[in-house]
Amino acid sequence: MNESSELSTRPKLLVVDDSRIVRATVKKHLSEHFDILEEADGEAGWKRLLADPTINLMISDLTMPELDGLGLLARIRSSGDERLHHLPIIIISGEEDEATKLRCVECGANDFITKSTDRTEMLARVKANLELATTRRELAQSRAVQAQTTTDELTGVGSSYLLDLQLDQALAFALRHNSEVSLMLLEVNHFQVLSDKLGEKMYGQMLGLLAKLLEGKLRKEDTLAHLAGPMFAIVSPSTPLTEARIVAERLRNSVANARINFRGQQLRVTASIAVANSWHDDAQSTERMMMIAQDRLYAAPMENQVFMPEVNAAISPTPLIAEALVMLHKGMDEELRPHLMALLRNLQPLLALANQDLALGWDLSELDPE
Repeated sequence: MNESSELSTRPKLLVVDDSRIVRATVKKHLSEHFDILEEADGEAGWKRLLADPTINLMISDLTMPELDGLGLLARIRSSGDERLHHLPIIIISGEEDEATKLRCVECGANDFITKSTDRTEMLARVKANLELATTRRELAQSRAVQAQTTTDELTGVGSSYLLDLQLDQALAFALRHNSEVSLMLLEVNHFQVLSDKLGEKMYGQMLGLLAKLLEGKLRKEDTLAHLAGPMFAIVSPSTPLTEARIVAERLRNSVANARINFRGQQLRVTASIAVANSWHDDAQSTERMMMIAQDRLYAAPMENQVFMPEVNAAISPTPLIAEALVMLHKGMDEELRPHLMALLRNLQPLLALANQDLALGWDLSELDPE
C-alpha cells in the first residue's frame, strides 16, 4: 500500500471530457496542486462521482457521448445527495452561446472556463470555487451545531438557528403581502491575520465588541446573527434595496471607525458586506438567499466594500400602505413616485366610501384599471 497516497490531503478533481487532449491539458495545468481523476463521458463521470465521495470538484465538457454535460449537471443537482448537490462544478465551454451558458447556470453550474484558458486563470478559478464550497460547508455545519439554540455563545447575539427562523418567517410574510426581505452578510476582512495577532481568546472578545456595535446600529425588527468565524448576518424584513444600501453603508462605516486597542496600539478593522434581496434576486427560500449573498460577497476580493445588486435592474414591488407612509416619513419621495397609482388603487374602496359619505365630489374614475 502506498503510504504517501494514503496521507495525501490534496483536493481531488474529476475531469469529464471525451477529448484526451483536453483532459491532458487540464491535468498538466492542475496536477501540481490537485489529484486529478479522468473520465471520457458523462455516464462514466456520474458513476465515478457515486463511487468516490472524496471528489471535491468536477470539471465537465458539455458535448459528450452517453450522457452530455447538461444531463450530467441535472442528474447531479437532482440526486438528493447533499454532497453532490453542493459539489462545485466548472463547465469547459467552447463556442456556446449565452442561452446555453444560462441553461448551465440554471442546471447548477458554478463557473466556466474555455479550452484555451491558461494555467494561471484555471488554477485561480478552481481554487476560488473550492474555497467558496468550504465556506458554505462550514456555515452549514455551524448552523447544524447551533441548532435549537437562539443565542451565539461567543458573541451574545443571535445564532445561525435564530437567523434561519427569522429569515423563514420574513420570507413567508413578504410572499403573502407582496413585500420584500433584505439579507446582509458581513465578513471581517483579514480575519486570519487578526486572529493570529490577537490570539483566539482576544479575537473572540473583539468579535463580541463588534457584535454589540452592529446591534446598536440596527432597527428593532432586524435580526443580527453570528454564523461562523468572522461572518455575521442581518435579516431586514420589509426592506427595499435603497434602504438596505443605507443600512449596509452605516454598518461598514461603524466597523471601519471602531477604536480597538491591543497592547497600546489601535487596530484597523474593516468589513465587507454583501446584500441579497428577495424581490430583486427572486429568492424565496433561506438557502437561496444565503447562496446569493455568499456569491456576491466572494465575487471580487475587495475589502471595506458593500456589494449590492445592480439597483438600476431592480424592479421594486408596490409597498404596503403602512410601508408607504413610513417611506414618506423618511423622505423617500422618489422611491414612492413609481407606485403612486398602484397605492391609490389599493385605497380606492376607502376613497370611494369617503367620497360618498362625506360628499367630497372627487372624480375617482382615473383610478379605474384600464
